[in-house]
Amino acid sequence: MSEHTDAPIRRTSIGGDATACDVAPTIKARDDVDGCGCLECRGIETTATRRSVFDTLVWSVRLFRSYPSIVVFAGVIILANRLLETDSIDVLPMPAIGVFETLAAFAFVVLIRAYVGTIVAGELTGDPVTGREGLRRSLARTPALLGVIALTVLSVMTVPFLLFFPFFVLAALIPGTPVEMVGFPVVAAAGGIAFAVPFLFVLFKFWFALEACVIGQYGPLESFRVSWRLTTNYRGKFVFIGVLAIGSALSFYLPTYLPEMGTPSVPLHPVLGVLSSSVGELLSVLWASAYAHIYVQGIVS
Repeated sequence: MSEHTDAPIRRTSIGGDATACDVAPTIKARDDVDGCGCLECRGIETTATRRSVFDTLVWSVRLFRSYPSIVVFAGVIILANRLLETDSIDVLPMPAIGVFETLAAFAFVVLIRAYVGTIVAGELTGDPVTGREGLRRSLARTPALLGVIALTVLSVMTVPFLLFFPFFVLAALIPGTPVEMVGFPVVAAAGGIAFAVPFLFVLFKFWFALEACVIGQYGPLESFRVSWRLTTNYRGKFVFIGVLAIGSALSFYLPTYLPEMGTPSVPLHPVLGVLSSSVGELLSVLWASAYAHIYVQGIVS
């Protein structure tokens, strides 16, 4: 395989061009591949597996320039979210608005991430897919993605409860209530930590399940197994991107509340809210590309 300083990103139109293929690649762990699973046979350059977090984000920005369909897809859903938040479509009955809000949230959180992951997989394997095929793969994996979401919600709610349950039993056996013994602030803090720590841990370990389900076409349970391994091997890189994502979210959402402290800035609040929410959501698409890149790096290593 020839050496390159960076993996090529082929420029396509919104629907894709003649250089793009109509079959989205499937990238599984080497043990799950029929035949040879080496990088050369998969079409993945060594450079792609060695990118740092910063290089991955720069690569993602170049990817969006080459695939305007990503920005268009995200922009349509972001616009729909803003319209729903501002009651611009109040001609619809309230149940219909609730359905649209649920669909918009699912499309933004799940389908866009699946779409971006498919595009990333195509570029990293040197076999870019069309925007049509990216959307087709995302929609085809929707039943499995719903299973992943259902199991994730069940896990992040059940595991903390099971770990916290012995404390309920212990509190019931000890004479007097915990609040009377140590005070409400201590009990509230201990209870919050006891629930939040396992909740965040399980969510962290299952974070790449969406990429495994779409890019690897694993089932929901197998997606969790793959995600658990990736978050163990690439813990430092993922945590760093997570910190960047949280920092960017705070930097765009927090200023929308600060103008309320001073009356002269209050009229700018609606505009700031719309702009900050939209830019923050658009940035989250960049993080989705980084997550997909890390998945590919980890699954082929």
